[in-house]
Amino acid sequence: MLPSQDGKTDSKDKILQFVVQSIGPSIQKEKLQKMNSELSNSNLTKHQELGQGLVFIKQLTHQMKGNLKIDQGSNYISSSFEVPIQLYT
Repeated sequence: MLPSQDGKTDSKDKILQFVVQSIGPSIQKEKLQKMNSELSNSNLTKHQELGQGLVFIKQLTHQMKGNLKIDQGSNYISSSFEVPIQLYT
């Protein structure tokens, strides 16, 4: 759980972050940029770089006003999404 986007630590608004990393073949830098471009464009209806699973997660994430991103390290690929939540006590 991350602090809210406004940075207030006492706020009940938080960011829930999911990160999945896998070791496997790398993605070309240009393709990775295209994938992230498709992920960040909420109005895009035709996806050339994303599989059906990522398109589904993208739609859910955008409905929840969140962000979805793919990163690549030296020996892993990381998919992460963040969604705003409110804590109730």
